[in-house]
Amino acid sequence: MDFPGLKGYYSGVAVPVASLRGESDSGVGEFADLPELGRLCAETGLTVLQILPVNDSGFDTSPYSAISAYALHPIYIRLDDLPELSEERAARVAAEHIAGLANAAEGRTRVAYHEVLSGKLAALRAIYDTVHEMIDADRSLDRWIEENDWVRPYAVFRMMKDTHEQAAWWQWEQLSEPGSADIEARWGDPENRDTLRFYAWIQQRLEQQLSAASGKLSECGVYLKGDLPILMNDDSADVWLHRDIFRRELRAGAPPDMFSRFGQNWGFPVYNWETLAKSDYRWWRGRLRQAAKFFHMFRIDHVLGFFRIWAVPAENETGSMGFFSPARHLSRDELHRAGFSDDRIRWLSEPHMSRERIQEVLGEHTEPLLDRVFERIGDENLYTFSEAVTGERWLKHLPIEEECIIGLIDLYGDRVLVRTDDEQFSPAWSMKDCSRYPSLAQEEKRALEEMVSVCAEENEKIWAENGRTLLGFMREEVNMLPCAEDLGVVPDCVPEVLAELGILGLRVPRWAREWEEEGQPFIPPTEYPYLTVCAASVHDTSTVRGWWYEEPEARQEFWDTLGLTGTAPESYHRETAQSVLNALSGTGSAIAMYEIQDFFALTDDLIPDEPNDERINTPGTYNLVNWSYRIPYRTGALRTHARLCDAIREVVAHRRSR
Repeated sequence: MDFPGLKGYYSGVAVPVASLRGESDSGVGEFADLPELGRLCAETGLTVLQILPVNDSGFDTSPYSAISAYALHPIYIRLDDLPELSEERAARVAAEHIAGLANAAEGRTRVAYHEVLSGKLAALRAIYDTVHEMIDADRSLDRWIEENDWVRPYAVFRMMKDTHEQAAWWQWEQLSEPGSADIEARWGDPENRDTLRFYAWIQQRLEQQLSAASGKLSECGVYLKGDLPILMNDDSADVWLHRDIFRRELRAGAPPDMFSRFGQNWGFPVYNWETLAKSDYRWWRGRLRQAAKFFHMFRIDHVLGFFRIWAVPAENETGSMGFFSPARHLSRDELHRAGFSDDRIRWLSEPHMSRERIQEVLGEHTEPLLDRVFERIGDENLYTFSEAVTGERWLKHLPIEEECIIGLIDLYGDRVLVRTDDEQFSPAWSMKDCSRYPSLAQEEKRALEEMVSVCAEENEKIWAENGRTLLGFMREEVNMLPCAEDLGVVPDCVPEVLAELGILGLRVPRWAREWEEEGQPFIPPTEYPYLTVCAASVHDTSTVRGWWYEEPEARQEFWDTLGLTGTAPESYHRETAQSVLNALSGTGSAIAMYEIQDFFALTDDLIPDEPNDERINTPGTYNLVNWSYRIPYRTGALRTHARLCDAIREVVAHRRSR
């Protein structure tokens, strides 16, 4: 599955596997549907097919919330293709379940995730129970288990989840802190045999089906690009078993920005890279080798986390109390030498507020909660949070209105410095917005800002070395082409290290601007560096059509930046889409990627009236709509859609002529 080496210019389509519609529709796309889309790619000149993560995420609809770094998601299996169906009894059992899934899928416009997954698992169990003796006699499953050391722990984890009605592992009454001997004991217990082998068998068949699909894409001359999330669900087989390589006291997230006043806390534990380094990153190397079984290229989700992660103490709900790790922080001794006493350090690192300010936030709840939540400082009209308040999660459990809780969280994050431990402090992301910052003397501000500046300079070196080490071993381990998702607040060292290692960065045209220049103009796609992927839109954004209507004030400037003449159309009709996508195909990036929905805008009949109905995910929201998008036609029928195929060929032709 090696990628032959980056040369020339490539065009590709991005689509979640779940969004595909096969000829035998089970209500969700399946691995076996990928070759049909690959044939459309080959016939229109597209050479890259990108998918979202396909690891098992249990009953969590987000593909970025995997319960295993290795196991594939059972929802993507094609029941019809199981070799066990050659046995007549299994075929009869399967036919009933397959018909039920097809009937339930009829008329559905979105993936009914939980219903489809439950239906497939029930079908798989019925098939397995019918022919498990035949599976045992074949011995191929035993050989496959021996070749994949992650399978036994994963199967035990799934069994234990079932036993505890899917509760998180830290809520289990037994086996919440397993060792390898515990796994072997469960595996060797005859009472567990059928359940454990059932989960292993599913994974064997999933691996075979994805490998077959990938092979057929290769035969079409189409490269399959996978997606490798950097983080793991806390309730995963990997965190459960490998507690030493994760720091569960810290959660990954993002600092506050224009879109999120409190920043983000994704809830995933951060890695203990020091422990991982002692084993020469064995767990990560194995994860990469597993992905290389299927993919020619892979997207490194949140690549900035390999340089430094925004780490948030687990007691907190938002990202505002976070700090970068690794990083050069300010020590207490250093602050002392700069003239800050312990009392002054406390003033900077702990919120201080008057009773009147508390009254503004809590209103009628002030009297009942004052002594419970706050501690008065001497005889002054000055309060800080009580030692009982361990973090934002503690505040969230107070029996008061949401508005009051948000106000308390705002007060809790009102700091110049964030304590990372008793002797180390990180500058708060918005330290100058702290209510007490203006009260500092000019010499104090100057001393603090000088120290922060020194830290920032040293951090660039720390982060460059960290990224070079971590991404370096990833680059050398497999021959997949790495493509980084380097969005967000990007340190200066990131583009340099990515280029040095031959890792492609990401450019999303609506966000590719000269942010430091007046007016923040768009960067012409023709000026993007070669070692980048230009993505017209991504799974966390609206489509280009959706964005056209969301930000009408940006249309004309964007139109002009693309080198298009005249007035930008108000309507994003098919002619507009053709002009925009043709222009984007002239990007200097090595790869031009388009979501399949952006191609649908080249037609009149494949788009919904409401552009937002094509959106895959809206970050920060939790509902049944996210991750449930399905394409409007069966995959095979798209190949006969003349208007669509001709329009895609035109986009690719513009790409080839650059």
